Amino acid sequence: MSLNTLSPPRPAIEVGRDVLNELLESVCNRVGQSVRQSNEVIVQRSQQRLSRNALDMQALHVVAASTLVQRQTAKTLELLQRDDETFARDPVGNRLAGYAWLVRRDTGRARHSFDQAVRLDPNQPDCWKWLGLIAESDDRYDQAAEYYERGILFDDGGHDSALALSRLHARQRQLKDAIHTLRVSLIRDRRSPKLNFALARLLDRRAVMLGRKRMYLAQHRLRQEALECYRIVNAAAPTSQSLLMQGRLQQQLLDHSAARASFQKAADLDPTSAKAFNSLASANVDFGEIELALGQFEESIRLDPQRAEAHFRYARAKRFRPGGPTRRYLDQLEQQLREVGQAKQKQVYLNFAIAKVYDDTGDFDRAWKHYDRANRLKSMPANRPGKTPTPSVSPGDEPWFESFTRHATRHYTADFFRSIRDAGNPSRTPIFIVGMPRSGTTLTEQILSSHPEIAGAGELNHINQIRQEMSRLHAPTAVHQAAWSRYPALLGAMDPSELNQHAARYLEHLDRFRTRERHVTDKMPTNFMHLGLIATLFPGATVIHCRRNPMDVFVSCYCQNLNAPFCDLDQLVHYHRNYRRLMAHWERVLPIKIHSNDYESLVADPETHSRELIRHCGLQWDDACLQFHSNDRAVHTPSKWQVRQPMYRSSVEKWRRFEKHLAPIADKVFAEIAAEVA
Repeated sequence: MSLNTLSPPRPAIEVGRDVLNELLESVCNRVGQSVRQSNEVIVQRSQQRLSRNALDMQALHVVAASTLVQRQTAKTLELLQRDDETFARDPVGNRLAGYAWLVRRDTGRARHSFDQAVRLDPNQPDCWKWLGLIAESDDRYDQAAEYYERGILFDDGGHDSALALSRLHARQRQLKDAIHTLRVSLIRDRRSPKLNFALARLLDRRAVMLGRKRMYLAQHRLRQEALECYRIVNAAAPTSQSLLMQGRLQQQLLDHSAARASFQKAADLDPTSAKAFNSLASANVDFGEIELALGQFEESIRLDPQRAEAHFRYARAKRFRPGGPTRRYLDQLEQQLREVGQAKQKQVYLNFAIAKVYDDTGDFDRAWKHYDRANRLKSMPANRPGKTPTPSVSPGDEPWFESFTRHATRHYTADFFRSIRDAGNPSRTPIFIVGMPRSGTTLTEQILSSHPEIAGAGELNHINQIRQEMSRLHAPTAVHQAAWSRYPALLGAMDPSELNQHAARYLEHLDRFRTRERHVTDKMPTNFMHLGLIATLFPGATVIHCRRNPMDVFVSCYCQNLNAPFCDLDQLVHYHRNYRRLMAHWERVLPIKIHSNDYESLVADPETHSRELIRHCGLQWDDACLQFHSNDRAVHTPSKWQVRQPMYRSSVEKWRRFEKHLAPIADKVFAEIAAEVA
C-alpha cells in the first residue's frame, strides 16, 4: 500500500495496472462463490458461462474487467455495449466502460459513463472519485468537491474521495478545510494508515505556518497530533519514509531517544535507504556513539555517494589524519563540488566538509578558503520568513540588534525591576546558561547536568516564544514597529496573572526533562537578550554567563554551519559589540546575580571553576561533575563531539590558525574592548 497521498499540483488522470487489478478483484468478488476461487479460475469459468448465455451479466462483467487488465479496451467496450438497451440500465457495465475510456484518455466519454453509473447506482465510490478527478483536471473545483463529498458518503474503506478532497483543499491553500476533511473521515476509521499519513503531513505543514505567525502553543498541539498519526501509521503499515517523518517530528518535540529508535527502525526496514542511515548516524552522534555513527555515515555515503549532507555530518564526526585515504576522500569531495553546479545547499555542505578535512590535517589556508566560501554562500540570499531576525526594522533604519539593545537598556532599569519585584513565579528550578554561541555553553551544561540534582534540557526556544506571544497578543495590529522593540514596554503593563501563566507553561516544559532533579538547565545562548524577561518571570532563577575570547567565538561560529548573523564576520563583530553592551547593562540592573564562567579559565582549572558553578546553583559538590564526558544525555549543538571527551585546551586561541585572514577584525575588536574597559 502506498502512503504517499500528497498529490502533484494537478491530479493526473492515469489508470495503472494496479488500479485495473483492483477493479477486476472487486468484480470477481461480486460473483459470490461459496468457496473462494482465484481470479484466474473465476475469469475462465465466466468465459465459459458467457459462451453459453450472452445475457449472464455477472460473467459479462468479469470477462470485460479481465480484458481491461490486458488493456484490450476495444474488446471491453464491444462486450459491454453489444446490447444498448441492457447497457443503458447496467450500473456496473457503465462503471467498467468509464475505466475503458480513461485508459483511452477520453475523459469526456469516461465522465459520461461514470455519471450514468452513479445515476443507476450511487453506491459506487470509485466512480464518484473519478468524476471528481476529471472535474478537477478541467479546473471545475466546486463540482469536483461535490463529487468527492458524494464519494465520501458511499466510502467503502478505501478513503479515496476523502484523500482527493483533502488534496483539492490543500491545492487551493485551504489547509484548515483539508485537515478537517481528514479528521472527519478518521471518525469512521480511526486506524486507517492512509488517512493518518495524509493528516500528519498536513498538520506538519500547518504547524510550520503557525510557527511563522508566532502561535507556538497551537503549533505544539498540532505536532503532537501529527506524531500520534504517525504512530498509528507505523503500527499498522510502517515504511522507511513514515518512520523517518515520525523521527523528525519526535526531534522537534525534543523526544530524542524516541527519534533515534524511529530512525533505527527506518534503517532496519529499508537497508538501502541512505537517508535513514544518515538520520540514524546523526542521532547516534548526539548520544555520543561516535564510532557506531561513523560506520552508519559510511553506509549512507556508500548507498548514495552524492548525498552532500551525509558528507558534511561525517566530516564533522570524524578526525582525519594525513595520508592516502584522506587524500582520496578529499579528491572525491572536490570532484563532487565541481559537479553540483548551482545547487547552493550542496555547495555549502561540501565546502564545510572539505574545510573540516583540511583543518584536521593542518592545511589551514585551504581550510579557511572553504570555510569562507561556505559562509559567503549562506549569507547571499535574503532572510526567509521565520528563520532569522529581520536585519532592520525598515530600509534605512539601524540594524535590528542595535535597536533591540537600545530598547532593552532604556526600559529594563533598576527602578523597573523594583516595581515588579512581587510579580513572577518564585520557582528556583530554571538554570539559564547564556552567552555568545560557541562560548562554552554546552560544556557548562554538560558539567552541571552531570550533577544528580540537575537535569539538562539543552537549547530551548521557549523564552523567545513567550516574548513573541506577548508582542503578538498585546500590540495593536496597526503598529508597524518591530515586535522585539515593543515587548519591553508591554511587559510592565501586563497583568501579573498573565505573567504567571507564561511562567507556569515554561515550567511545564522543563518538567519533561527531569525525574527527581531539583533544577533544569536551559542553555539557549541567545537568552542573554531576554534576561529582563527571565528576571520578571523567574526572580529566583539561576543565571550563568559563559564568556570566551571573542576571536575564538567568531572562528568557532564561522567553522560551523550556522545561520545569520553567525555566518558573516562583519555581522558577528557588530553582534558581539551589542552583546557586550547588553550584558554590561544586565550586570548593573538585574536583580538576579549573574555568575560569569570564562571558558579559558574553566579548561585551565576544571575542578576549581566547576565547583564555583555548582556553588552558584546552591548545591553541594559531586565528583560526577568532573566526569561530564561520560554523561549519556543527548547533545544537539555543534559541541556534541567535544563534550564526549575529557577537558582539553586545544580550542583556546584556536583562531591563531587563521590569524592572517582575521588580523584586521581582531585589531578592531580588541581595540573596542580595551576602550570599553578604560
